Amino acid sequence: MYRYLRLTYLFTKKAVKGMLTYRWSFLINCIAQALDYSVTFLLMWIMISAFENMNGWNAYEVMLLYAFSLFAYGIAGTFFFNIMNLLPEQILKGTFDDVLVKPVKVLPYLMSSSFICNYIAHMTLSVIVMVVCFNALEIQVTGRLLWSVAGILLSGSLIYGGLFLIVSASAFLAAKIDALFQIMYFFREVSYYPISIFPRMIQVIVTTIVPYGFVNYYPLRELLGKEDNAVFRQAAVWGPLVAVSFFAVSCVFFHQSAKCYKSSGS
Repeated sequence: MYRYLRLTYLFTKKAVKGMLTYRWSFLINCIAQALDYSVTFLLMWIMISAFENMNGWNAYEVMLLYAFSLFAYGIAGTFFFNIMNLLPEQILKGTFDDVLVKPVKVLPYLMSSSFICNYIAHMTLSVIVMVVCFNALEIQVTGRLLWSVAGILLSGSLIYGGLFLIVSASAFLAAKIDALFQIMYFFREVSYYPISIFPRMIQVIVTTIVPYGFVNYYPLRELLGKEDNAVFRQAAVWGPLVAVSFFAVSCVFFHQSAKCYKSSGS
């Protein structure tokens, strides 16, 4: 464990140095991403305010859902996005051999070496929106609340990380994973809103198969004391267990899928 933590530190240090080398490019990219998501938050607030609420959720509460989903996605993306982004090409070209010949475990090494700094804007903007929404909803920020928020974000990041791994591992089984990638992002958009507004079938899917509901909806439903017509009304208590179990299953799936890799011999 210490070995991979050390590797993570070294690769993170390298990534930060690379960021500082091209700091203006990185800063402009962060500003562009922040503006993009800021517009999305604004449009969401305008849309929901026009209808007063969305199945009992007001504009600030829905923006909280989006902020929690975006922050959890940022944490997971920091360590897992590059795996999903680079692995298919490495497999097709045979350069994945370079990972296999190293005296390390494949998945821990990929997690250690795939750190990127691109999601700082996502997480920073999410924190700002959370503070604004908690203030507007007159929710007192206490140590207990911060502990709950940290737990929700950690669980959400594990679920997103598991999804990244499942999509990545599919590259060992199929030459093209674009369709699976699109499906992942389609259901990700469901997590931006109260899932109780969707048909029963969608609610079942994002609770039992692709557990986006546990990223933000179920824990925030409990935290905010919302009463709506969700199919699984007591699901919040299972959130941490679902997150850990889903991530563990994703790791096993990745490990088993990697056994199907066949070198190109190049």
